[in-house]
Amino acid sequence: MGKGRAFTLYWSSLVKYEKCPQFFLWSKGWGAIDVGSGPGRPKKYPTKDSRHHAVMGIVIQAVIEDLYNNELYRHPEGLPKLLAEKTEKEFDYQLTKKRNYVDWNVAPPRKEMLQVCLDGVAGFLGTMKAHRLLGHVAKSEVDLFGYIDKYNPIGGRADNIVERKDTGITLFDGKNSAHRGKYVDADQLRWYALCYLLSYGKMPDRLAFLYFRFPYNEESGESGIEFIDFSKEDLQGLAKRAIKARRGMDKEKFEPTPSPQNCKFCDFETVCEARINQKASRRRHKPDALDDALDEGGFLELGF
Repeated sequence: MGKGRAFTLYWSSLVKYEKCPQFFLWSKGWGAIDVGSGPGRPKKYPTKDSRHHAVMGIVIQAVIEDLYNNELYRHPEGLPKLLAEKTEKEFDYQLTKKRNYVDWNVAPPRKEMLQVCLDGVAGFLGTMKAHRLLGHVAKSEVDLFGYIDKYNPIGGRADNIVERKDTGITLFDGKNSAHRGKYVDADQLRWYALCYLLSYGKMPDRLAFLYFRFPYNEESGESGIEFIDFSKEDLQGLAKRAIKARRGMDKEKFEPTPSPQNCKFCDFETVCEARINQKASRRRHKPDALDDALDEGGFLELGF
């Protein structure tokens, strides 16, 4: 990855840079900077984390992509069975990929993981039917690309885009979290809206998260979907954030910004000198219980 217009900024890179510029550098690489693997190459991970959570989401979205882009929905008879078969094949395929390492000591049993995928796809069919997520445009895994200005290209990939005469253009992002609404950032969808605007010259009409583990259920009142508010001012704010981050990257400002919250899910925490020193300093000045609580989640649970 080098400097200059060849680099397109995506949402994941923006978030990484804003949380910790060093984390962005180590995970992506930049220019001629050598962080241990050669100029411009990312740093090797100190440990190999299990990707079982990611695998399940990848499988579900891959089957949904097939459902939309190959217009399987046009043949409803036998569709649930067909999608179940595709889910099993996709699950087996994803487990063969080297990048999809699964540590079976921490991951759920294989059968349980597959069932999550099967339930997610079946549940999505119900959500799709209830909310009429079809139209004269119904595409999945859509690449979006545009320029904020001539120096700042940005991109994104919308999980699903549906356009109808009654509801207009809707951009969707699928989530397979076991907790509804947790680990989601509405600005991710707004980023896709910005990319769509720059790609097509018009604003989408709606943005929404799809929750695979919480499908539409009339009895419980679960909608399976969460619509996100957005405005042109929101998109302008994201564009400014993107320009600011890109300027920092081009000036090679990659200082670490350690904190319990930023480092909690960082793959490099155990080898980051700034974080190691920060934790050591806290232990010298705070009681162990308080320090441990801050390092784990930034708060204490008090019981009486």
